[in-house]
Order: sequence, then structure tokens, then C-alpha cells
Amino acid sequence: MSDYLSSLGYPFRGRPMVFVFSVMMVWGMFLAARDVLIGWIAAFCFLLPFMCAFFMKMVRQSAMGEEDICPFPELDEWLDSLMLPFVRLVVCIIVSFLPFAVYVHTAAWAADTPLAWLFLAAGVIYFPGVFMRTSVRERFSGLSPVGWWGLVRRAPFSYAGLLGAICAGGWIILNLPSGPLMDFAMAPVKLYVACVLMNMCGLFMLKHEFAGEEEDGSFSPSGPAAS
Repeated sequence: MSDYLSSLGYPFRGRPMVFVFSVMMVWGMFLAARDVLIGWIAAFCFLLPFMCAFFMKMVRQSAMGEEDICPFPELDEWLDSLMLPFVRLVVCIIVSFLPFAVYVHTAAWAADTPLAWLFLAAGVIYFPGVFMRTSVRERFSGLSPVGWWGLVRRAPFSYAGLLGAICAGGWIILNLPSGPLMDFAMAPVKLYVACVLMNMCGLFMLKHEFAGEEEDGSFSPSGPAAS
């Protein structure tokens, strides 16, 4: 538990200016959104992929035992460094919530039914595991239901606690004051919560998933397995 509580200081540990520049990036997203065309292009071609790659790198570096906040992603190859992590995140979301989306669509958008809530809950439970495994492995094999179940089976109570922390963090972010100016002002708080959660995810992977794993494409805290 103390290790997870240490995540509260993660955004400012070692490289505090990284967090400061991250806030500036988020503010840039708000400013870019003022122009519809330029904002959408900037958001989906650079800003959103950049933040997605940054968050996934936080999980990966934390899973490798890095205690300080990670540096920004490399920008030498735009497709591999930024767009591919963004695509992985989108696929994680689709795989996790596809049953819910299909059911709601086929049931004439009747989302307020017990079965719809069941599919939604399943997606909420499944997503953190596949997101963490995909972030650390840097490949789509992290989406495997077998791998997800192996992760949950190793530490069911820790996974439940992490899921609770993620839900609590999401609740905090969604319930912060909103509005044109308040969204701008609350951006550092939202980013802080997100960074803390990414570090907690990495610590969970460090403790329960990849230490000594020998399956194909495996990963250990010391780095990727040799091919």
C-alpha cells in the first residue's frame, strides 16, 4: 500500500518540469480547439497521440522500476512514436466496450437495462488490464483475454483496489468545475490525477505481471525479453 501511496508524488519526482510542460501541452489543446479545423487537426495528429504515448510510457517506465516521472516520448518517428500508441489505446477501448456498444445499438439505444449495465461493467473491469499490458508490451498481444485473466488471477484484490482507484480518479476528473475558463484552470489537476493513476498502473505491473514471465513476447522489469 505504501508503494501505491508514493504515486501521489510521482508527477513532481525527478523531473518536475516534465509535468509543467505537460500542463502547457494540455493548455495548447484547449487553445487549438478554439479553431475547429486547426483544432481537430492538431488534436488528432499530434496533441492527443502525444499525450497518449506519454501516459503509456509512464506505465511502461514505472513497470521497469523507474521512480521518477518519465521524459516525453521520442518524436523522431511520428508514426511509431505517437500514432501507434494512440491506435493501441483506441483498440483497447474498442475491444473492452464493443459488447456494450453492440448491445446498446441492437437494443435501440436502450442503455438503461440490467444487461447493458452488465456489459458496461465488464468493459470497465477489462479495460485497465488490457491497457496496462498493451502499454508495457508495446504490442497488441496485451489485448489477450487469457493474459488479462492471468493478470487478475495473480492478484485479484490488488486489481480490484487499482480498479477502485481508477474509478475514483475518473470520478474526481469528471466532477471538477467545468466551463470555458474552469476547464482551462482545472487542467493541471486533471493531469496530476492521470499521472498518479499511470504510475499506480505501472507499479501494479511491476509487482504482479512481468517479473520472471517466460511466455512469448514477455517483459521483465529489467527490460524487454531478448528475441
